[in-house]
Amino acid sequence: MAGATAIEDMRSVDPVAYIRATGLRPEDSYGFLPIELNSATSFFFCYRDRPEYEKARPALPGAEQVAAFGGLAEFGGVGGGAEQTMEISDMGKLGEGLGGLVEEAQKAQQAWGAQGVPGAPGGPGEEKQRLEAIEKMKEMGAINEQEAKQLRSEVQGGEAGPSPGGAPAAKAARDAPPIVVHRVYPGMRMRSSTRQLNHFLPDYRDALKLCPEDVYGVFPRDTRTSTTGESSSTEWDDFWIVYRDRDEYAAGREVWAKKMNKKGKWPEAEEYPGVAELGEAAFDDAKVEVEKDRWPREKLMMRKQGSDLGESLREKIGKWGYEPEDSFGFCPDFDNSGIYFAWRKR
Repeated sequence: MAGATAIEDMRSVDPVAYIRATGLRPEDSYGFLPIELNSATSFFFCYRDRPEYEKARPALPGAEQVAAFGGLAEFGGVGGGAEQTMEISDMGKLGEGLGGLVEEAQKAQQAWGAQGVPGAPGGPGEEKQRLEAIEKMKEMGAINEQEAKQLRSEVQGGEAGPSPGGAPAAKAARDAPPIVVHRVYPGMRMRSSTRQLNHFLPDYRDALKLCPEDVYGVFPRDTRTSTTGESSSTEWDDFWIVYRDRDEYAAGREVWAKKMNKKGKWPEAEEYPGVAELGEAAFDDAKVEVEKDRWPREKLMMRKQGSDLGESLREKIGKWGYEPEDSFGFCPDFDNSGIYFAWRKR
């Protein structure tokens, strides 16, 4: 990381909310990582620091709390939704993530069905029955409102990811282009251990002619339960890239969506008010390098020793020698056993 004064920060806010609260410029961002294998996770941010970022950070909630789920529009007074928080130490109640809660809901439905209570899975109107079962679990005290909201979103295919909340947006640059959040992968029903960020990111970059100077990072927005025989595990799913928009990127997004839409509906790109001035870098067609590395051992202690995790990540990035303006971000693999790093190789 020659020439870059990097800062590591852990906060219980969505990446877009963090970007808007600090006024973060994409050319300063190395990327962000979820710090728990859970859709309600806090995030770890790594970027080149500036005085204005330092001034904005104290207003953001720390990583000891996880914000309630909700739409990104609630951030910065746009929607004005009330914020709920819970201690990370209480997150065990979420089980193995959203997939685990759905499984518990299904088990509860089956148990109630055996007792003559409507709501057993598999019959007509299953979505309605599953929603009713979620409400029953809430009434019984088995889950709280936050967990119920997560389950409803899973059943209905609604929004995912932590509610931003926590701080007002930074003052935006004049004519700042929007921040775009777009699903990169996985392909519907096409998951593969060899087709992750290493496979999709270079193709996505080529489709849009995307400049790394515009990219904030990549992050997973959801979890899924993978079952093999009698064993099951929770895995990351639904990976999205966050970047500062340009008019010329729109056509590439359409091309990407059509390519990825062969097996199911590909979600529309999301746009949020930007904070950084328009990018000036030109597309240079340099090679995109993607490397996978194991999680550092400090991941197990990151709640108390985030600086140690940050140092490990900086060491990994340092060995490849790229700066934040070259970074396309980093993200975990499906099973959360390693981290993919992506950058422009010069």
